[in-house]
Amino acid sequence: RSAPRLRRSALRSSGRLLRPLPVGMPREGDKYVVTDAQKRDFFEKGLATLDNLLTEEEVAEIEAVYNRFMSREIHVPGKDFCDMSKPFDTKFEDYSIINCMLPTKYHPPLEGNIYERLAATVAAQLFPDTPMAKDYDQLLNKRPGKADAVFGWHQDMAYWPNTKMTPLTTTVTFSLAIDSTSEASGCLRYVPGSGKPKTLRPHHALGSSRDDAHALQAEMYDTDEVVLAPVPRGSVTIHDEWVVHRSDGNTSSGECRTYVIAYRADETIKLERAAGFTHSLNDRVGWDTFHTHHSSDYRP
Repeated sequence: RSAPRLRRSALRSSGRLLRPLPVGMPREGDKYVVTDAQKRDFFEKGLATLDNLLTEEEVAEIEAVYNRFMSREIHVPGKDFCDMSKPFDTKFEDYSIINCMLPTKYHPPLEGNIYERLAATVAAQLFPDTPMAKDYDQLLNKRPGKADAVFGWHQDMAYWPNTKMTPLTTTVTFSLAIDSTSEASGCLRYVPGSGKPKTLRPHHALGSSRDDAHALQAEMYDTDEVVLAPVPRGSVTIHDEWVVHRSDGNTSSGECRTYVIAYRADETIKLERAAGFTHSLNDRVGWDTFHTHHSSDYRP
């Protein structure tokens, strides 16, 4: 079989020459070109898929650093390295979802990587009239055969400062597949259009307090229609701050590794930081500062 045709690529923003991009990639150097259909999906449904964001070479470069976090070669202190689905005192060997918050804070050389740069161009195309910036980043790894590696139904705004504190909630969150995702491995699933009202559903804390466990569960309605959003390695999903979404456990024999970056309105980030909110789980300021999510036996 003949090798795939390649086309010439532009220079990196740093001036270093990239290898030619494969023909058909929706890229112009460090810019990902968002289609009108992808924009409609994002604004109408709350989630869209961006295929072929990164080349295999670019994913592999990021993957090498990612794995150093997962092996704990790169140290991440306190609650910023945890299992998001379990109490904070869970032992590492018992983790089902390895969660690493703010990787570029703890390993600055990762800052400004090709994924971040491409994501910035997508955010600018979605919100051309709103200055956007990276708010936080996160690494997630659902270990193989972990059916309990579940992120329950939620809206991202349930975890973040409320609209009284941050009236402009404009957000696009990117989830890069380091491993191809599927229903078996726990791909993202969502309720299309559920965020259109821009209101927060009732959420319930899974622990007795945020000190016990960080995760929340949103109430679901009989009318909710659930759609799965699997993506291949190197592709991403993007979703807004209000869409109701979840991911199930990983019953496959392989890892399910994801790299999350959220871009928000620059003015919103400034208000978050002024309130002491940085997305670090080590912060004293968290969702319990801005919301009252009662502990409950409720499950979706």
